[in-house]
Amino acid sequence: MSKAEIQIEGFIANELSPRAAGSHTVVDISVPHTPQKRDESGKWVDAGETTWYRASFWDEHGNVILGVAQKGTLVTLTGGLKASTFEKRDGSAGIQLELVFPTLAVIARRPPRGQAAPNYAPATGNDEPWPATPAAGTAPAASGGDVWNSPGSFNDETPF
Repeated sequence: MSKAEIQIEGFIANELSPRAAGSHTVVDISVPHTPQKRDESGKWVDAGETTWYRASFWDEHGNVILGVAQKGTLVTLTGGLKASTFEKRDGSAGIQLELVFPTLAVIARRPPRGQAAPNYAPATGNDEPWPATPAAGTAPAASGGDVWNSPGSFNDETPF
């Protein structure tokens, strides 16, 4: 068995919006890469054509991406590489590169001087899927209580 993956670091170039694919929701991401080199004066210049990499995130994964990334976010995409050809508007052949089974990591950057950092604080309220921990000194819930969630209830009774 072998595994071949590629890793792309760059800025998301498209607006992120979910699209429907049957009964599923998909979020597509495009990250371009343009090779660069230094010219005689030491300035960085483009040294070739831009290659576009695309990744699709389905259902819950797409929802997570929508919550942590947007156009312009610096990310690292990792996944297997799938190439396919297509016909460009001018009639010439083009190649589309897609990452299959992708993962995405957001790269945190310091905001430019004079700009405030984005606020990624969680929403207020109890967003957790389990009930809140009772305050110290209070009894567990009337429905039998949660032995694991009750302070001082360390006994030999297993809750399942």
